[in-house]
Amino acid sequence: MKLPSIEHLIAHGRAAARRFPLALAAALVSAAAAFAGIDGGDEEPWVRLLATASLGLPLFIAITLLAERRGWSAVRAWAVRGLGLAVLAAFFWRWPAWSSDVRALRYFHLSAGLHLSVAVIAYLGVEEPRGFWQFNRALFLRFLLGAVYAVVLFAGLAVALAGIDNLLGVSVPGETYMRLWVLIAFVCHPWFFLAGIPDDFEGLDRRTDYPAGLRAFAQYVLLPLVTVYLVILTAYLVRVVVTRVWPSGWIGYLVSALATLGILSLLLIHPERERPDARWMDRYARVFWIAILPSTAMLQLAVWKRIAQYGVTERRYLLTVLAVWLVLIAIGYAVTRSRNIKWIPTSLAAVAFLTFLGPWSAYAISRRSQTGRLERLLAANGMLRDGRAVAAATRPTDDDRREITGSLEYLIRVHGTGSIDPWFDGGVASIDTIADGTGPSPRYVAAQRAGLIMGHLGVRPLEPGAGSSEYEHFAAAVAERARDIGGFEWALTGVDLRNSSHTVAGDEVIVTIGRESHILRIRRAGHAALVAPLDSLLARARRTRFPAGEGDPWIPPDSLRLDIEGPEAGARVYIEQLMLRTVDGIEQIESARGDVYLRWRDSVPP
Repeated sequence: MKLPSIEHLIAHGRAAARRFPLALAAALVSAAAAFAGIDGGDEEPWVRLLATASLGLPLFIAITLLAERRGWSAVRAWAVRGLGLAVLAAFFWRWPAWSSDVRALRYFHLSAGLHLSVAVIAYLGVEEPRGFWQFNRALFLRFLLGAVYAVVLFAGLAVALAGIDNLLGVSVPGETYMRLWVLIAFVCHPWFFLAGIPDDFEGLDRRTDYPAGLRAFAQYVLLPLVTVYLVILTAYLVRVVVTRVWPSGWIGYLVSALATLGILSLLLIHPERERPDARWMDRYARVFWIAILPSTAMLQLAVWKRIAQYGVTERRYLLTVLAVWLVLIAIGYAVTRSRNIKWIPTSLAAVAFLTFLGPWSAYAISRRSQTGRLERLLAANGMLRDGRAVAAATRPTDDDRREITGSLEYLIRVHGTGSIDPWFDGGVASIDTIADGTGPSPRYVAAQRAGLIMGHLGVRPLEPGAGSSEYEHFAAAVAERARDIGGFEWALTGVDLRNSSHTVAGDEVIVTIGRESHILRIRRAGHAALVAPLDSLLARARRTRFPAGEGDPWIPPDSLRLDIEGPEAGARVYIEQLMLRTVDGIEQIESARGDVYLRWRDSVPP
């Protein structure tokens, strides 16, 4: 085989850049954002830019393929690319409003739809089944070949850099290897892939070649794996019927793997089904679509059981939709015996886009479901009357406390408190002193905010999923007078009292609280300067909480003040937030935050 010359590679690279300018620009911006993240600083804006730009790669490939296939003028093609830029701008703009979990899910959700669009968009409304398969075969093999090249190139250059570092004594920072991988993965591989995307659509439909390696991979690797999965799931179905035990939620992984490998195998062997001596493949395809239906039914039962118990979440919604899609596709192909494989990626792309936005989307329905579930739980326990949250007259059961806590934490973490804001006079902000606004919060903050809301309702939160574990949250009420900090030299404000390190007058000062010992220690330059137990403070805080009620977190500031005196130092600690967790009767301090005021009795520790 004649290897391509350097001139040939450069020519193909230039052609790819002219054909897919915005796709290549998206790859370059992705690499630049990754470089900036490696260099340090606040990574949040760079992750946001990286996610947005990487979505531009499949988006602009799809737009270019559609323009070429439809014969659009340059003006029309660039106008549609402008709409694509607007879509990316909207994604970039909405990013801060989503929680970290939703950001990742939305990214992969939209990315899946865009990549599926690349596979089908040039063949919408066009009946070229052989060309459709050859086009996607070319994309599949080009991507794999590019990945192999990228890994080998990176490994070779990384070894070369290590040799320069160790043999020649030229220092190579560790970040250089990461930058090298980013350059190869975000620029070289996409550029190589773009250069191999076919443009002769009519010629593809005339091709009849079928790589022998692809045939062997599909027949001798994928098909046996699919058979093994079908046997396992069928045996599990028999066990479910005999024992009458609901299917485990873990079944979702196995059914997903079965569907993915099975559909991939059918797509790869598709040209072989036209051969007269390969009729067994037609029978195999029909048997596969029929055999997967019981497994899909078990998956639906497992998901619906969780939904009935705990409501809809984004992942449960998407899993349900994909299971319904799989049932409809399986019935359609089993009944009609159709060989038109184009419907698989086309319908899946449509499902991805339809469930991404709108009141029927996974995110909107999950928010409504969890809000409605929380509303029913509060109303059933007398904590929601006439649309207003009120303190419970009687103690809810542990199961209800656990479910209320779980719903609150989910809403606060994933969607924020906007949906429950009208339940409180003055909004949630009137009782929630931890976060500003009603937006989503990180997981640990969501637990604390849920604790405040539960305290306002007169009950103590109970950790979801653990019957013997519960939370107790203390928060200092807003002080009506200035703090007395006279005589102290140094102030450490808003610090993590559980474990944090600070520099005071050139010395390292470490503040810690033992998780189970409840002992606060302040170390200066490695020396234990101050030690104080917190048991008396916790007892005082429980006595003085107001208004009186189980788990109510409002504590007078002086009740959460700790004065410590030692021969070498003195300190005054104001605890602002304190989270306790009781597990099997053992009380643990999960988090503590506040201000520390210090004075030294000598200039340096002994």
